[in-house]
Amino acid sequence: MMKRKIIKYSIAFFIVLFILFNSSLYFPLRSYIVMFFYSKIHEGESLMNKHDIGLKIPGGLSTRNKDWYPFVMTFNDNIGFSRYFGKNTDLTILYNFGHFQLREGSSSYYNPSSSYFSSFYGGYLVKSKDVSHPPFGFNSDGSINIDEVSLVPKYDQEVLVLGSLGCPRDKVRFDVSIDKIEYDVNYIDYEGWTKVDSTIITNSPVHSFTENHTAYIQYGRPIEKYYNNEDFPIITLKGRTYVRHLKEDNISLFLYVLAPNMDTVEECDETILSKTKLDKGR
Repeated sequence: MMKRKIIKYSIAFFIVLFILFNSSLYFPLRSYIVMFFYSKIHEGESLMNKHDIGLKIPGGLSTRNKDWYPFVMTFNDNIGFSRYFGKNTDLTILYNFGHFQLREGSSSYYNPSSSYFSSFYGGYLVKSKDVSHPPFGFNSDGSINIDEVSLVPKYDQEVLVLGSLGCPRDKVRFDVSIDKIEYDVNYIDYEGWTKVDSTIITNSPVHSFTENHTAYIQYGRPIEKYYNNEDFPIITLKGRTYVRHLKEDNISLFLYVLAPNMDTVEECDETILSKTKLDKGR
């Protein structure tokens, strides 16, 4: 009797696995499971953990809308960014992207008609090891160093995001123009932020599937119906970044939103990013 039950349950288990592997649900489930544990590993080596900084950015589950991925992920890239920047610098990235479209098994990040097309929000923590120079992203007089502030999302988009999707190096683009800068902004109950609104010209994530890339673990595969005979076409996005120096640890903290239009930027800022909790750095 017991053997029969075991066989029955085993058959049912493998049938469920087969159905999942051959349905659109496979891709979001794979993403949620893999990225949850991968992010936890990076949390342990993050600048937050090393410097006891309590930084909690809400995920998509914090709203009732079908908008963003359920949780914010963590990624560290000290070596890669140091090589890119040309100076010894630690970098921790917190990020989130558009929700999964369950019927298609892919993120709305790929969908040109979605408000979350090519969109991200999250935070950057940057710590320069060269104490003889101003903190990363700042000039000696405390004003914003736009070139350095722009360098982090440029690296993130060109190398980490587009690179992991298979975009050729000679095609990647990330050009920033500043729309507005506000100093001494009060944000998430802290004073002294600098708020930067910008326009970005960069590559769309839309492309034709030819082979598996590591990014597909996160976003699912690109959907062919969005493809219009051009891989990674150039698009225009809107961005908002809040910048603050955490003096005690000499860490520059950026909170950011990148989206197709200012309506999505404003919505994300109001409903999610502004709900961020920071327990250190006054």
